[in-house]
Amino acid sequence: MIITRKVLKEYLFTDGQLYPKMTYGFIKRLKNRIVTSPQSTQWNIYSYLRNLRYSEYHLNNSMLRKSLSFVSVYHTVCLLFRYKALRRLSFLTGFQIDPGSFGKGLMIYHYGSIVVNAGAKIGDYATIYPGVLIGAKENGCPTIGHHCFIGAGSKILGGVKIGNHVTIAPNAVVVKDVPDYAVVGGVPAKIIKIKDESTSN
Repeated sequence: MIITRKVLKEYLFTDGQLYPKMTYGFIKRLKNRIVTSPQSTQWNIYSYLRNLRYSEYHLNNSMLRKSLSFVSVYHTVCLLFRYKALRRLSFLTGFQIDPGSFGKGLMIYHYGSIVVNAGAKIGDYATIYPGVLIGAKENGCPTIGHHCFIGAGSKILGGVKIGNHVTIAPNAVVVKDVPDYAVVGGVPAKIIKIKDESTSN
């Protein structure tokens, strides 16, 4: 959870390591923002993530979470501007992700529909592809561990618990708990194999 400026900087730094061409120097960032190229796609994805992190920080310090004060009013105003930017980038990228859903080190490679329920919790260093739905059912919302790979078109539904270092194959539909280091696929998803822990860290 991003509450302090220190934690915000940690999240931004960790995310930035995954998008190095977007973060090295003002001139490069300006070029990537202007020039129409594959890098401009990455720039918009990286911008979405930055606004997502700032939105979480401002939300947790706003009047919605804190008592009324000058500081909470300031964060509320900043939150409105960040939400406006997120809305614009959401139309552009196809992402619908609520602040606070993902831990640090989130990697998204391409534009496309990615819908994450506000109640879902995903750990650090997740990799996610387009067409993914992480949604709620009557038994709750998914909880996903660290270092998970979520393939294109996959669905994770209900109050399932996904372990750490899990690989979810493209187009899989996960409706049951998945242990650590598992590779799952199919409809409904079944365990294909358990990865070697020594090669997954």
